[in-house]
Amino acid sequence: MNVVFVGLWEHRTVMRTLCAVFFLSTAISCQARDLTGNWVARNPLPDGTSRDTYLELKQEGSNITGHIRVTQYYYRIVESTGGQYNFVLTGSMMDGHNERRVTYEVKLVGEELHVSTRRRPDGELVEMIARPAPPGQGALPPRLSVPSLHAVPDNGLARTPPMGWNSWNKFAGKVDDAAVRAMADVIVSNGMKDAGYVYVNIDDTWQGSRDAEGNIVPNKKFPDMKARRLHT
Repeated sequence: MNVVFVGLWEHRTVMRTLCAVFFLSTAISCQARDLTGNWVARNPLPDGTSRDTYLELKQEGSNITGHIRVTQYYYRIVESTGGQYNFVLTGSMMDGHNERRVTYEVKLVGEELHVSTRRRPDGELVEMIARPAPPGQGALPPRLSVPSLHAVPDNGLARTPPMGWNSWNKFAGKVDDAAVRAMADVIVSNGMKDAGYVYVNIDDTWQGSRDAEGNIVPNKKFPDMKARRLHT
């Protein structure tokens, strides 16, 4: 009986130890699990690109600091309310001149960050799912110093005011290859080309990803940027 008693006692001691280690490791894991990290939500666009939202967050208890980037706009998180895994974040524009603010609601669900916001105060609610991104991805690029004032040789550019047509004023993000070429035809046919209007500015939303050399390539709305249409 003594041998059996000692065996049971040792068994119970081992089980108690294992249970204590399990609960302690679980508690440590839960305490370490927070919103700290770099997150990215990718919203696919019809042209094959995506609208990326980066949230670079650092959680310390019930407070979150960091930055939010939406395309070319950067915000510093100036206020956070909530706690544990649910927060409302308020960001302020980082350009030093614009007082525009944005509000994001974030909730950690497993390995995903569920994000909701409104592009405009009276706009519809936009819901996204952000996932972990490599550290530094989407961060504000370093500021380049302004070169010193110096003389440059004349290259023949901008001797007269640049005159032409800009796609954004009419088409905004819906511009495509056909629209640009149609506008160029009109500039020629109505005499504006002869009057000095020689530029056709595609502006934005023509670009896609980068190639192996780092060059920006067009998206599927502009299948051949090098194609030419000559006018005489």
